[in-house]
Amino acid sequence: MGRIQSGHFPLAIKFFQSLMCLCTDHNEIDIHVVVSDSNEAEIFRDALDGLAECGERFSIFPVPPSNVNGPKPKVNIVNVYDILPPTLLSTATGNVTGADTSALLKERGKYQYQTIKKLAAAIELQYDWALWLDSEAIVVRPFSLRQTFDTYIKTPTIWRSRMTNSDIMRRNVETSAKILNRDLASFGERYWNLESVEWIVEKAIITDLVKWVEKEHREDFWTAWVTGGGPFEVNLYNMHLQARKLETTDALFTKYTIIETEREMERFGLGPAKPVMDQLSGTGLLERGYRLLQVNGIAPGFSAMLRNYGQRLFRLDDLDVAPPDVIDRFLLDTPLDILCSGAPPLHEWWAKRHKSIVTTT
Repeated sequence: MGRIQSGHFPLAIKFFQSLMCLCTDHNEIDIHVVVSDSNEAEIFRDALDGLAECGERFSIFPVPPSNVNGPKPKVNIVNVYDILPPTLLSTATGNVTGADTSALLKERGKYQYQTIKKLAAAIELQYDWALWLDSEAIVVRPFSLRQTFDTYIKTPTIWRSRMTNSDIMRRNVETSAKILNRDLASFGERYWNLESVEWIVEKAIITDLVKWVEKEHREDFWTAWVTGGGPFEVNLYNMHLQARKLETTDALFTKYTIIETEREMERFGLGPAKPVMDQLSGTGLLERGYRLLQVNGIAPGFSAMLRNYGQRLFRLDDLDVAPPDVIDRFLLDTPLDILCSGAPPLHEWWAKRHKSIVTTT
């Protein structure tokens, strides 16, 4: 499930072009793109229709044989208006229609509007497991999306840290606890849980989250979310999952492993990068973990940590954060499948360097 802003359409189309050429099973996965209005839906459909056929190579890679001149991704474009809950429509101060939801954006602000797109889709659409994906994503290498899911689902994880150090971080964990009717202090000092960008979510847990909130507040989920402060969806989801794991023996929750970021950094030899981590503000480790790559010798241990926990998704905003060969090895040896947020012009960067990967049989 991806949420798209019209200004990000070119980035989203670049993502789908890379998915079309490098993902071996994109036509086996239900893909939903959430747009803001009917006009955006039409524009984005036209843009998808214009995707170029895949030749023998894409970027530095041979295109998988099944993708050469293969089909375009099957994308269901969802107008957010069609999945908006009645609560948000009835309480909006402006006129919200299928042709224009900008009044909701103006009223709720960018971050809550984005969260509404993701949560509404997670609640309304049918799936077992889903991936929340931003529009500024890019596929790194040839891969199987089903394998990306399976690698995570085999040993699903939730990361937590003691990294809360800004007002926006405090607000999101405080409002998440309020909506869940939990005591934030019970989660520990400076608790933070938007640590990873592996935003794979489980439908059964989304359903349990909604039921829990409605039971605790004796009102519908969206009323509780709005009056409770409207935190990020990942903060709310991860906090609910962690709390439920501690209080129930239900296998739905017990199969998850809760991982402490700081401990794993030491375990995998990332201690020398702690000064960099300590300077991060308003974010978790894996959301801005690429900054650790500026520390000499840290990349192999970082790759090992991600590989150990099946983390195939990453954020990389800056291709100059480390020497090119360090970036190459980190992306390809970990391996990483998708840069899922803040993605730089990776394939253009490789082309400019005349990098190439040759396969032999």
